[in-house]
Amino acid sequence: MKKILLLVATIYTLIAPITYHPDTKLVLYYATLGNEKVWNIYKYLNENIDFAPKFHYPPMNYWMVKSELPIVKLVGGDGIVKWLNVGSNVAFLDANIFIYNLATKLPLLLLILATGYFVYLIAQKSGFSENKSRFAALIWYLNPITIYSGVMMGQNDILAILPFIIGFYFYYDYPIIAFLLFGFASSIKSFPLIWAIALAGVYPTQNIVKKICLLLVSVMFYGVTILPFLKYDFFVKDVLNSGLAMRMFEKHILLFGLNIPIVPLLLVLITLVGIKNNMGKSYVGLCKLLVTINLAILGFSNFNPQWFIWVLPFLSVILAIEGNWWVLILMCLGLFGITIMFDDIFLYWGILSPLNPNLINLPFVSNISRYTHVVSATSHSVVVLLFLYWLYVCFWYKNESDK
Repeated sequence: MKKILLLVATIYTLIAPITYHPDTKLVLYYATLGNEKVWNIYKYLNENIDFAPKFHYPPMNYWMVKSELPIVKLVGGDGIVKWLNVGSNVAFLDANIFIYNLATKLPLLLLILATGYFVYLIAQKSGFSENKSRFAALIWYLNPITIYSGVMMGQNDILAILPFIIGFYFYYDYPIIAFLLFGFASSIKSFPLIWAIALAGVYPTQNIVKKICLLLVSVMFYGVTILPFLKYDFFVKDVLNSGLAMRMFEKHILLFGLNIPIVPLLLVLITLVGIKNNMGKSYVGLCKLLVTINLAILGFSNFNPQWFIWVLPFLSVILAIEGNWWVLILMCLGLFGITIMFDDIFLYWGILSPLNPNLINLPFVSNISRYTHVVSATSHSVVVLLFLYWLYVCFWYKNESDK
């Protein structure tokens, strides 16, 4: 594992400086506002004129980003705070862009490395051999989705993924600690709360009260972190009524004369299947359950391409033991097709703008392709088909101890 960590760290250090996406810089920009003394970013943005978009993440996310800033300044030097205030569409022209890119991504890269180590430990706990456990970590580290979303784009979903994966490691031995960490992860970004609900439902006990109490540990942790902000209308509007929370309720199905949101319905179905088939008895079963849940969200909501990384910690464990590489290949193809249809030049040509600034002058793929709708529809269909496959896997899942 030491050799793997050194290899991966070297690869990441070579890729991170030469790739750029404005989101990484924008999130850190919020941490510099008000001479870095602001702790209620929502109130600050509501009371002060600022041309940056509103901050749409929970407060814990902002506090975590503020904790990154000292590391970023240490690596990037005195000029990096000024650079964070430069317009995103010209920031890559700075002579120090390579060191600034590395500095802004470094805390995230460290978290990606730590996540892979816990994937390795979870694989070991699952009874994998040493080689297969290391292989699971390698899949997490070097698959195209982790490299694209985490290393090239520098998306901060990893801030929530790591504490969840640490909690996942403690799931059987110390469930209260696990669900506390699930709540902490959810207070950074909301998607781990969906995972926590499912994991509470399939927790291997017949005691329903215990399952509810475990879930409440996560929900209450999340609730306590946002409670002081609920009195602000702008917080409710900018955070609770935006992003994944609303996208999950956009698509409906007519059932018994009622318009029922598809994603919540599927999440309930998957969890019930997991309970019925005792998928909570092993990490492999839990990983299959979480892969299915994530693909349900991705397949039936308008998602951001970087959200594909949610699947990989759990898929890495499965691929290391079962193979099924076609699943990862199709996911990558789906991600590629969906990404190039976005009207965000920094998702493809522009991501290499530090190497050649003229790349951002290239046209959007969606503007030059006759087949935009075909590519987009096909790519989304691939994700839906992958979900259906994993739903089938869950329906027919048999725990080894039950065979």
